[in-house]
Amino acid sequence: MATKRIRVRAYQVQFGDCFLVTVPDGKTTRHLLVDFGSAPGTSGTKESFRRIGENITQETGGHLDVLVMTHEHLDHMEGFYAERGILDKMTIDHIWMSLPSRPDYYTKYTKAKILKKIRADANRLTALLLRNRTALAPSFRALLRNNLSNLDRIDYLREMGKKNGHTRIHYLARGHSLGRKPFRSIKGRVLAPEKDVSIYYGGPHADALTRLAATLDAAAGGGATEAWSFPGVKRVEAPPNLSRTDWERLRETIQGGAVEAMRTIDKAQNNTSLVFQLEIGNKRLLFPGDAELESWEVMAKKSAKYLKPVDFLKVSHHGSHNGTPMDLLDTLLPKSRKQKATVIVSTKDKVYGTVNPVPDSGLLKELGKRCRRLITTQGLTKPWVDVEI
Repeated sequence: MATKRIRVRAYQVQFGDCFLVTVPDGKTTRHLLVDFGSAPGTSGTKESFRRIGENITQETGGHLDVLVMTHEHLDHMEGFYAERGILDKMTIDHIWMSLPSRPDYYTKYTKAKILKKIRADANRLTALLLRNRTALAPSFRALLRNNLSNLDRIDYLREMGKKNGHTRIHYLARGHSLGRKPFRSIKGRVLAPEKDVSIYYGGPHADALTRLAATLDAAAGGGATEAWSFPGVKRVEAPPNLSRTDWERLRETIQGGAVEAMRTIDKAQNNTSLVFQLEIGNKRLLFPGDAELESWEVMAKKSAKYLKPVDFLKVSHHGSHNGTPMDLLDTLLPKSRKQKATVIVSTKDKVYGTVNPVPDSGLLKELGKRCRRLITTQGLTKPWVDVEI
């Protein structure tokens, strides 16, 4: 019997996303699993992933209408791979992935190739650091691991369609309708990314990525002459013209620069996020993955007519200051509709350092003024929280 309710179950994965969306579609009930991951190094994920996988099977009867991977970060996809033993036993009709996950994407969209190169260099750098047993700040380590190419994880989902003749893979970009993938009465639309994701890192961002590519290449043993300082480089207590305090400050600045470099990669990958909207009856649900301000800016220009007040918002990028544009909140969450909107933030603090902390307290405060219920998984003691819309 079809359900008449819309339910979003947000699982406690600490710093990451995992949502089971159960919705009515005519005489049918649909189940969509939107992302399944947690940030690298997060404790207890093995046990929680197993509980989540078992619960998803129980709730869906082993049948997912749609599995969504919004983008290629471990905090959004690691659970799919970790619990592939459970997923392999399920029936999955459709898989939605962002267009850049298509195997031949960077052959067709050559301007975006630099992102692929940077991630490959990050892979080589990580292998070098592991071989040399280099000690890394936890925030830097998490950023580095989260942004690796992780081809085995991605290929697992890509191959699912070949293993199961009933599973269809859809690589999606702005403008794609989701009406027949697989819905009957539900309207779905993709708002981002653009087909050519280099649009998000053009101009000054392109220069930053080019410099970063050269730096990573050098650090990972490439042919460039300029490199970061890693094992094998002789270190000194402190230069004679600097006090020990000033020397430590300088080293902290250099280390901070490395983290900021990884944040540049993180930003580029976040802006490849699949952003989609579902209209179910008179309700509107928006799932923006980890889209950052650059992606929202393009959406505001090219998808403006589809950006309307929502009844449910999954907050982008775990509540970061650069994941939700304040100037769009009047459109998405007008205060006049406060009693109709529900907002969920899946997050955990102090994962990616203390500079521009995530979640951003100012953003959370503003969101709280614009919805009847603001839910954060931060500190959630139960394995999930349910929201009916």
